Amino acid sequence: MKQKTIGVLGGMGPESTAELLVSITRCTPAAREQDHLRVLIDSNPKIPNRTEALLSGRLGPVIEAMAETALALERAGAEIIGIPCNTAHAFLGDVRKAVGVPVVDMVDETARRASELFGPTTAIGLLATDGTLRSRLYHEALERHGLAGIGPPTAGVQNAVMDALDAVKLHGVSEDAYLALAIGVRDLVGQGVTALIAGCTEVSLVLRRHQPELPWLDPLQVLAEALVREATAGA
Repeated sequence: MKQKTIGVLGGMGPESTAELLVSITRCTPAAREQDHLRVLIDSNPKIPNRTEALLSGRLGPVIEAMAETALALERAGAEIIGIPCNTAHAFLGDVRKAVGVPVVDMVDETARRASELFGPTTAIGLLATDGTLRSRLYHEALERHGLAGIGPPTAGVQNAVMDALDAVKLHGVSEDAYLALAIGVRDLVGQGVTALIAGCTEVSLVLRRHQPELPWLDPLQVLAEALVREATAGA
């Protein structure tokens, strides 16, 4: 069987989309350049803010934009799609309805990996956007795999985390963003967590450069590995 072409429904935010391509490249088993996978990327930062949509209930524009972008990837030749945005997975069902190719569930893949690595007694802290936390994406995925997610940090700390994530989307990783997330980690440790999930791809970007003291899972890396696995299955 031939390798499948990967489609990336990206732009949420742009840097995490670029980082996913690097991760896909690095975890692809390749003896020569031609062994690497074909990857089609639609980095579409025009998709409306997912957290704002979830908090306001105005879901239509996000669903329409994500569905159109996924469909464009399929028409361009994508045979499997990944979405490097955790909050966007609140709309995963709508995206799957719009296309006829598989769309990987990064959140469920991460929860499954957490169950393998950490075990059922581990308290897992969630650093994520308000939209991801309010929609309980990770809480429910972890529960399906016999785990419990803890989060968000206390209200004031979560506000600072959100400000940091917005800044990373605009300006990239900074020391200020890292310090805000470090406060969030300490807050979660105070709630009893002993491991962490970077429940926003901007959190992934920061923690890749500033490793926390806790063991942590990077959904961006998990997604890259899942896409490579699915694209090379049977090849």
